[in-house]
Amino acid sequence: MTCAVVIFVALATFEVVRGIYVATPRDLILDSREAKAIRMIRAGHPDIVLHPVDVLSTNKGDPAWRNSLTKFHAFALTNHTRVLAFDSDSLILDNINFLFLAPNSPVAVPRAYWLTEREDDVVAKQILGSHIMLIEPNIHRYQRIIDQGVRNGDLDMEILNTLFQDSATILPHRRLALLTGEFRNKDHRKYLAPDEDEEWNAMGEVSRAYLVHFSDRPLPKPWKPRTEAQWQMALPACLDDDVETPDRPSCADRFMWTGFYTDYDHDRELYCRALIT
Repeated sequence: MTCAVVIFVALATFEVVRGIYVATPRDLILDSREAKAIRMIRAGHPDIVLHPVDVLSTNKGDPAWRNSLTKFHAFALTNHTRVLAFDSDSLILDNINFLFLAPNSPVAVPRAYWLTEREDDVVAKQILGSHIMLIEPNIHRYQRIIDQGVRNGDLDMEILNTLFQDSATILPHRRLALLTGEFRNKDHRKYLAPDEDEEWNAMGEVSRAYLVHFSDRPLPKPWKPRTEAQWQMALPACLDDDVETPDRPSCADRFMWTGFYTDYDHDRELYCRALIT
């Protein structure tokens, strides 16, 4: 089980609106380490609502994504008019309450900018990202999503694009859909779009971002063990001419990237001891 409490602590730190739900497996064994940790977390954070759900799995794609459909249970939270759902492999960097002021829409998501392909003047095909979703819970839509997943075995992004590609409201990917993998890229034009000619500034982008999503395959997610070899292979490049300037440190991409993992490891050790000991 991932340590979602890291996210909850960040939400509390940034005074995000109340009504925090964590989806927990319905079949969790009561005396398991995970169950005990969840009860401890709930005792320390009474505003967190534990929401038992059936884990939705598919045999399609990478094993790391096979339970990704479970997030769609958020569409069944019809006691709320709007829900902001995001993956547990994220770090909250700033207050995100403003998203609830967005115009009403059944689904509002950023584009999966890293998958955008454009040839000459041809309009790029829009691909929706699913790691953060502002949704209006609705039982009919919820059932359509579940039926689609069960019938086709699709992954979360595939379902989202099949059902909502032509109707979803688009949130800006910059600041809301920053991937850790972006700091390993040499070409940042897709992320900087429509200002592709703007100079990439790793520290500046982090200071403006609301959320960062861990995405560095084949490096494991931050709560899973990693070898030194995997870590070294994933490190962003640090070139000899990448020197310190007044507005950024030397090797800024590596500095910011390692900082995400260091911060996560620190918070996980601090708040999730019951899950890792």
